[in-house]
Amino acid sequence: MGKESKYAVVGNPVAHSLSPEIHEAFAKQFGDNISYEKIEIPLGEFESYIEDLISEGYKGVNVTIPFKVDAYRFSTKTTAYARQATAANTLKFEGNKVLGENTDGIGFVQDLKGRLNFSLKNKNILILGAGGSVRGLLPVILDELPKKISVANRSVARAQQLADEFGIQSILYDETGSEQYDLIINATPASLQNKAPLIPANAFEDCELAFDLVYAADPTPFMQVAKEGGAKVTSDGLGMLVEQAADSYNFWLGHRPETTPVYEYIRKLLAKK
Repeated sequence: MGKESKYAVVGNPVAHSLSPEIHEAFAKQFGDNISYEKIEIPLGEFESYIEDLISEGYKGVNVTIPFKVDAYRFSTKTTAYARQATAANTLKFEGNKVLGENTDGIGFVQDLKGRLNFSLKNKNILILGAGGSVRGLLPVILDELPKKISVANRSVARAQQLADEFGIQSILYDETGSEQYDLIINATPASLQNKAPLIPANAFEDCELAFDLVYAADPTPFMQVAKEGGAKVTSDGLGMLVEQAADSYNFWLGHRPETTPVYEYIRKLLAKK
């Protein structure tokens, strides 16, 4: 076994992250000698912290809220998905180069296609929220050729900006009940505050899948409201987390782990917490 390679997840807050457990499980599949830790970076100090990690010999980091745009700007070279999203959730350090990638969208689509057996082609999609995570999802979702994408957000201007940029529709929360959706994605932080986004229950009437990017041991408030409103299937974001982590791992080390056993392992861990 070669010299240990150092990786980390950086964000604020980051104490709740399951990324170390996920990446340690990935490493066991290949016998890779890695360490992986959680590092909370104070707001406004992203660049100096990353520079310190590079000087300490780290090979890469996962980047979570609120530093994905900072990570993109810090990169010296970026992938197409990172450029389209103008955000990076994965950085790889090679000499004096910082390579930026965004695996959020890829992870989301792989979770839908694999674990949930759900195709996005010709689907009518509603996205709640217009933050950085939505930017990561949209380029990959659009590649899957959906019929229509609508985005609703408390800040109408922010939703309209996304709509103009990606060629999708911006609607008001109040308007979400006037149409039938195949897929509704909650990309707001409402579930973290134990709340559900304020959309009419009838928006879920013909919904095939209601997907919350937040994950938890129990169904999130959004999942509960969706089920009560008639959504056929509900899911939290744990599967997406594992899939995007596997793509990050592949970006760093050149081999992609099996995700199903890791998803099952992390789901059990979550239930114990």
